[in-house]
Amino acid sequence: MTQETAEPQVAIVTDSASSLPEDLRRRFGISTVPIWIQIGDESLKEGVDLSNDEFYKRLDGPLMPTTSAPPPSEFIEAYRTLAKKMKDIISVHIMSQGSATCAIASLAAESVPEANVTVYDSGSVSMGVGFLALEAARCALRGLKKEDILAKLDYIKSRIYAFAAIPTLKYLRRSGRVSRGKAALASLLSIKPVLEIKDGVISVVDQVRTFPRALHRILELAHNAVGKRSAVVAVMHANAPDAANDFAAQVKKRLNVKEMIVGEAGPVLAVHGGPGLVGLVLYTL
Repeated sequence: MTQETAEPQVAIVTDSASSLPEDLRRRFGISTVPIWIQIGDESLKEGVDLSNDEFYKRLDGPLMPTTSAPPPSEFIEAYRTLAKKMKDIISVHIMSQGSATCAIASLAAESVPEANVTVYDSGSVSMGVGFLALEAARCALRGLKKEDILAKLDYIKSRIYAFAAIPTLKYLRRSGRVSRGKAALASLLSIKPVLEIKDGVISVVDQVRTFPRALHRILELAHNAVGKRSAVVAVMHANAPDAANDFAAQVKKRLNVKEMIVGEAGPVLAVHGGPGLVGLVLYTL
């Protein structure tokens, strides 16, 4: 294996929708552009102007929070700062279907001619983005060239699976993702949707009657996808650390886990799934 180098030749950028824990961002030198959260007339940067705790306090307020891509100026600033040290930049972002982040990052890159920026569409959300950014940074620290890192990302991207269990349709209804009638019927029947995010598409793959059953189902889907192969796994949650830790213990018993991250998913998912959401993101080695 190539040894890590003190001075990588490729810089890595992502957005806060990647759900990467701060300690990993710092350890691997990953620059993060914050997603913006709109609450009424307020425009707030995730993790900068608005903490996760404050976000959850305001999620049930009279004004429904929404999320939006960062403006081009945020990317331009990040790229120009990095270009002072290295020309090659890989910018890994939330899936382009449903978010303008990739498009805005590409637009911003045109304004930074001193850098060679490649905007990489993860086709995923949360740690589906985070795993790619993390692997890109690890490769950069091992001295890999930009084209080799991109090839590695393509390989991993094809092997990423992402599932989520949602305890209520209340927030999907408030955000306009499902109709009021469907949400009311689902609430009456105590239906919990099970989602899969793959190739930039979010699909309802099952509907079950209890949240524990929904968690069991996403673990079943993950096992069907990877079998006994060694996997890198993330259990992500929306203000539900106890449920996430309990679920992580189940995952370790069922899957061949090489590495595991348990962390907060953040507002991009929580604004739609609401508190209590638990997701499982993994890829095989």
